Amino acid sequence: MNICTCCGGRLGEARATWTTCEACQTRITGWLAELGELWPQLTDCLEPQRGHSGPRVSGTKDWRLPVAEEILDLIGPFGVPTQLYMLYADLALARGLAPRPAASGADSRMSQALRGIRRHLSWAVQAVDLRPLHTELGRLCDQLERTTGGADRHPTIPCPAELPDDAGRCTGRMRYDSRQRTAFCRACGTRLDPHEWLGYWMKLGQPAAT
Repeated sequence: MNICTCCGGRLGEARATWTTCEACQTRITGWLAELGELWPQLTDCLEPQRGHSGPRVSGTKDWRLPVAEEILDLIGPFGVPTQLYMLYADLALARGLAPRPAASGADSRMSQALRGIRRHLSWAVQAVDLRPLHTELGRLCDQLERTTGGADRHPTIPCPAELPDDAGRCTGRMRYDSRQRTAFCRACGTRLDPHEWLGYWMKLGQPAAT
């Protein structure tokens, strides 16, 4: 029985010859979506009184307004778009394909990289050791969340999901997105509608969420 190269969990019968379990594939997909959402917020942090969603208000005392140098490192020539492009290029090369030349401009390169990774992912989860991709995407998401304050804008609760392939209970946390009106676990991809979220929230004995 093979094990997932990302988490070390046992692969189920349907994925016995693959390299990646369903939970880790879902986690990677979720991180790609989150990177696309967090990326525009970086430039907002340079002028916090303006931007896509107004002033940044953090729920933790530990968060601080990032200095411009931190943001410029993330959006600069060797920042997030370039790092994601290299991950895309690695997947293309592993598949025996030539990666497309890197797009000029950080926004264009970011979109190109995200599209490229998504395009090859369904093949890669069957044939490639995705541990480096899995690790790097998680690191980039955490870095962008810390910089934008995004990790603290909404309350979180432990995810209730049971993972496939007898992998036990998910260890991630669910965050409610008032714009999408759904609670989402970035770790396993589980979603709860508002009624399910509220019921589970109260079951855990949490104070009423606003």
